[in-house]
Amino acid sequence: MRTSFSRRMFLRGAMAGSAVTLALPTFDLLLNENGDAFAQDGAPLPKRFGIFYWGNGVRPAQWNPPSTGVGYTLSSALQPLAPVRRWVSCVSGMNIRTGNERGHHAGTVGILSGAPMIPQDPRGAPYASTFSAPSLDQVIADRIAMGTPFRSLEIGISESVVRGEGSTLGYLSHNGPDDFNPPEYSPRALFDRVFGASFVAPDTEPMIDPRLRLRRSVLDAVTEDAADLRRRLGAGDRRRLDQHLTGIRALEERIAALESMPDRPSLASCARPTSPADEYGRDELILRNQVMSEILAMAMACDQTRVFSNMFSGSVSGTRYPDTSGGHHGLTHDEPGDQPMVQAITVFIMECFADLLQALAAVPEGDGVLLDRCVILASSDTSDARAHTINDYPVLVAGGGGGALRTDVHYRSPSGENTSKILLSCIRAMGIEMGSFGRGGGEVSEACTEILV
Repeated sequence: MRTSFSRRMFLRGAMAGSAVTLALPTFDLLLNENGDAFAQDGAPLPKRFGIFYWGNGVRPAQWNPPSTGVGYTLSSALQPLAPVRRWVSCVSGMNIRTGNERGHHAGTVGILSGAPMIPQDPRGAPYASTFSAPSLDQVIADRIAMGTPFRSLEIGISESVVRGEGSTLGYLSHNGPDDFNPPEYSPRALFDRVFGASFVAPDTEPMIDPRLRLRRSVLDAVTEDAADLRRRLGAGDRRRLDQHLTGIRALEERIAALESMPDRPSLASCARPTSPADEYGRDELILRNQVMSEILAMAMACDQTRVFSNMFSGSVSGTRYPDTSGGHHGLTHDEPGDQPMVQAITVFIMECFADLLQALAAVPEGDGVLLDRCVILASSDTSDARAHTINDYPVLVAGGGGGALRTDVHYRSPSGENTSKILLSCIRAMGIEMGSFGRGGGEVSEACTEILV
């Protein structure tokens, strides 16, 4: 029987003789009258930071908005963000200043760490490199993880990733040179890891019926504890508990649907799906991104983590998108003219970014929604998809930052300012005091104040 409520709440149960723990969101009973801080000690609701990254750049003429300032006009590439535009700012006209020894490599390291890349022996590959400094997500995690169960969560969507050119192209999140945090590509594995389900490992049970998986749901294991908690909550928090548990059940069902899609590997290998490297159906990419986004949203609502990264597609990615005649990277080089297929790919990726933001906006928290307390950096490995330049870089900053970010604004630098100023802005929007950021040509001591309140 419960005697008190703590800031981080869980439901507990048992399944197959193992303990099961299900994290819960922040209930209103824990907050002050304004809904913006915890009642017990006055601590504000936490801020969260995330990165959304895709490979192969954009078409600047279709990416850069035609107007600046608040309420800017969305460009054709950014049209999918219309439903969430009030949380999204665009920064254009800035340049990566860390050097450009190799476009994709230099751009990736520069925009994610504000530092130069380290060239490596390619060992027969076209090129190889690694990070010289931690990526921004890990810099922020060092300062805000504060005992959360997961210091950060890393996910990936397209598995068409270059593995033979050093860690730069293979991974987003880095702790330092050749020290990376691999993304999780399986929604099932991410769900089980974050929400504590004790399923039998697929490789020890070769024939698994997806309906059996649902009968062994983590929710079934915590039913008794949930009923006890529900009796002790007020009407509003009971609705929030029911919404949370319904969302968990829906996620389990969607994950099961992903696992049983036609032409997928057998369920015995679904913990680590092995889809063909360069062929992805439209529905699979969209659904995987949506489910992963919903798991991340619940993980942050439950304070399981405060930092995440989504490597939607890798640098030099050969992902095959719908209605295109080849892999993404090849099209950036070979498609003639205005490259309509490359542009369509960018629009598709922005649709998926919008899905991530909508998942965060769908979670109520305190006096607003989860996205109000997020800072999310979205960018790519190059600027111009064809030329592979690192000038006039494509950058979006989304979320309210707990009131620290200006939103729905387009700032275009008139002087090719350092993109590291945007990274420092993200750090300061997270409430972290840092006088400077970056290394070498990427070091800055001034933030991009145009996107800060």
